[in-house]
Amino acid sequence: MSPDSISPERAEELKNIMEELESMNHEAMANNLWIRTKWNSANQKPWHTYDAEPPAIPEHGLPLENAKPVPHIWKWNFFSNYLQKLADLCPLELTERQSVLLTNPSFSTGYKVTNTMRIAISIYKKGDNAVPHMHAPNASRTILSEGAGYTYVEGERLPAYRGDLILTPNGTWHAHGNDDDEPVIWADTLDWPLMDFLGLIWVRNDHENAKLNDAPDQGFSTRFYGTGGMLPRFQGPGRGSGKKQTEMFYYAGSDIRTTLKDLRGMDGDPHEGIIMEFVNPKNGRPIFPSLRYQAQLLRSGEETLEFRHTANTVYSVLEGEGVTICDGKEMEWSQSDFFVTPSHLWRKHKNTGSEDAILYSYSDSPVIECIGHYNAQGRTKAGSVIELADD
Repeated sequence: MSPDSISPERAEELKNIMEELESMNHEAMANNLWIRTKWNSANQKPWHTYDAEPPAIPEHGLPLENAKPVPHIWKWNFFSNYLQKLADLCPLELTERQSVLLTNPSFSTGYKVTNTMRIAISIYKKGDNAVPHMHAPNASRTILSEGAGYTYVEGERLPAYRGDLILTPNGTWHAHGNDDDEPVIWADTLDWPLMDFLGLIWVRNDHENAKLNDAPDQGFSTRFYGTGGMLPRFQGPGRGSGKKQTEMFYYAGSDIRTTLKDLRGMDGDPHEGIIMEFVNPKNGRPIFPSLRYQAQLLRSGEETLEFRHTANTVYSVLEGEGVTICDGKEMEWSQSDFFVTPSHLWRKHKNTGSEDAILYSYSDSPVIECIGHYNAQGRTKAGSVIELADD
């Protein structure tokens, strides 16, 4: 947005909004939240335009640091207030995304929940549209609202209802919006900090080059890849420029809940309850080479045995209520809360409610496995420690 393209009156109005945003951000940062605007975003450059000069840190930017995350919970009833304020106050021309980012209290700098993951809670009002873009980080949307927003990925329109999981693998054109009367809210999960550490961040906003009209119609991901145990043996349409990426971009929340509840009569895993993994249908591996996505169900009163592994895990509460104890810290959770259990620390879950609880989780374990450092241990009912990781 060029200063020459707006009137003096509008410029003054935007200046006042920015001042209010900065005041709100100062308050939010004290509560392990960060509100994104165009002016405090980190530098973003395609790899092929990199020069020898290190990127400048914006006035309100936060550089990376080498620290370990701590167990922490972000309560929906608290951070959702900032979302609504942001949506009421600020147009998309100032923010690009109307998002509140979760930040781990152990990091004095950096917009991240772990050294490998970023979580941004985004809100789109009726008529809001984010123009097509693509980037190096892998990303997903976990839909938190009941409303019907949408994401286009490589031209395929994907609906956004509560519990849906929408993927935007690296190198895929995608756009977001909402034409429903009610706001749509989702959690963006990205491996941005990992890509940033590796020097691989790039973003493309030249959306005039996005070929979004040549794509399959709505529902293609489910039709082509969504039948369990069956894999197409012919070439489908191109699905982005990234490498080793999944081509299934959509998992319906209703299907996820049905699958979990259909299995609730089984014993499940003593350390996880009823748990399922989202996989790349082409190879059965995690949906991203950097992140593992899972969904689990804990029955009323169910308490898991203690578990720890050499990976960080972030949880999103889709249904129910309970408590997770990690390294002695009790984190009481309920619907739409987020919490993190860092690498190496013992943790266990308990459903304290009267109904089933459903958690989605996002873990950096595929990276740790790839470099040969993944280990997992659990405790038995008798309290002894057993090795759980596969060789």
